[in-house]
Amino acid sequence: MPRKVDFLVIGSGIAGLTFATKAKTHGEVLILTKKNKADSNTNYAQGGIASVFGDDDSFARHIADTEKAGEGLSHPDAVKIMVTSGPPLVQELYELGCRFSTDEGSAFELGKEGGHTRRRIVHAKDFTGYEIERVLLESAKKSGIVISENEIALDLIVKDNECLGIYYLDAITKKIDTIYADATVLATGGAGQVYLHTTNPPIATGDGIAMAYRAGADIANMEFVQFHPTSVYNLQIEGRSFLISEAVRGEGGILKTRDGAPFMDKYSPSGNLAPRDIVARACVSEMLRTKSKYVLLDISHREADFIKNRFPTIYETCLKWGIDITRESIPVVPAAHYTCGGIRVNTWAESSVPRLFALGECACTGVHGANRLASNSLLEALVFAARAAERLKTTKTLTASKILKHDMPGKTGPNFTLQVKELMDQHVNVIRTQKGLEHAREVIQGLEDQFEDGIHLINAESRNIVNVARLIIESALRRKESRGLHYITEYAEKDSTLGKDTIINTNIVSN
Repeated sequence: MPRKVDFLVIGSGIAGLTFATKAKTHGEVLILTKKNKADSNTNYAQGGIASVFGDDDSFARHIADTEKAGEGLSHPDAVKIMVTSGPPLVQELYELGCRFSTDEGSAFELGKEGGHTRRRIVHAKDFTGYEIERVLLESAKKSGIVISENEIALDLIVKDNECLGIYYLDAITKKIDTIYADATVLATGGAGQVYLHTTNPPIATGDGIAMAYRAGADIANMEFVQFHPTSVYNLQIEGRSFLISEAVRGEGGILKTRDGAPFMDKYSPSGNLAPRDIVARACVSEMLRTKSKYVLLDISHREADFIKNRFPTIYETCLKWGIDITRESIPVVPAAHYTCGGIRVNTWAESSVPRLFALGECACTGVHGANRLASNSLLEALVFAARAAERLKTTKTLTASKILKHDMPGKTGPNFTLQVKELMDQHVNVIRTQKGLEHAREVIQGLEDQFEDGIHLINAESRNIVNVARLIIESALRRKESRGLHYITEYAEKDSTLGKDTIINTNIVSN
């Protein structure tokens, strides 16, 4: 039977939970999540939230650092909103009970990461995401917000160019049903599982981006996939590569070749604190040059007690796998980490489809441009979730005539997940070629053609992965330049004549 709620949220990370707790004052909120409510990219975020609190810092500096990392493609209005709105919302999390690390018991202990010219990373040691998730789940529970677990969103309901809700697979009945809402909010996280090697958990299959694309929403800048430079070589935990936070380099960690030679000064004046796109390409270049499967990250020159206290999760996890980071280097490789593109939204998180909002990693606010500055992701999710909740004041109630009983056929479709992962790792990685991208597009188009139109697939993740892979490949082929996270050997230089955004939808492809 169709259900109706005021506000429907898909996803239970920092973006979805922040929106829900703030939207509760405007009406009934229902959160659907396809796994456990605490299973999200937020939960695995080690670094922290970038925000201006230091006496030597300023909004202007944070804005400049963000736009420099974004390689000229960041949207200035969105960046300004994020940076200036951030500190009160971070303070609000602290007052809710987030156990952020403090200096002498009062001021935040601020970390520094690549691309930042000042210490501005608010953190809870190296388990910041876990701590934020814990506090927001407690706040949602106290607010009486219903979080329905193990519910699989399949497709958006769109009629007369309006999003009316979703089709989903009910966890109890195992049947396809509908939920209608005055506003539907996609907060489904990233798409790292499109790649074979990723720091993302298994749930990060690009569901929100794929559903929005099939519904006709604008999708932007999918070519900009951020690879974290330092995931532990050959170490996966529950389907995700274990990453070593950028904060390790912020506290003095040095990247070296396998024979112990530092190399980052060859690639950037910022050395080991260069933005992630530069560091990831440098790591791959050194691996190719030395014919090695990994490079080394060394922080063993710092005091052992400092390392254990500042990075307890990293220290204990590596030690469990036989690596004592206080005494030896860590073997690391780049792995798919963050989707800078996504569902194109305005500064109120509204997509091109009325009544459909997108937040967090599945959204493209324009903040990140061609490369995300470290620890801006949690800040972006926090700020634009709060703005989306504020926007609800102008959202009109659905009329009863639009809530109809639909025939909802569903079936099991083909599973191409492993094939896509291998294809993306080979041809759409840190360094790309025109020929490789064209081959990948041909293969993906062949896979896409095997899915039936208008059918809701009970095993929806495979189709979502295929759709998202297609969007990344198509966007990469249309950006005939190298900028930020997109590096293509045939177009190694920037081209200032190209637009800021690569936009794709089911009807239009433009640049």
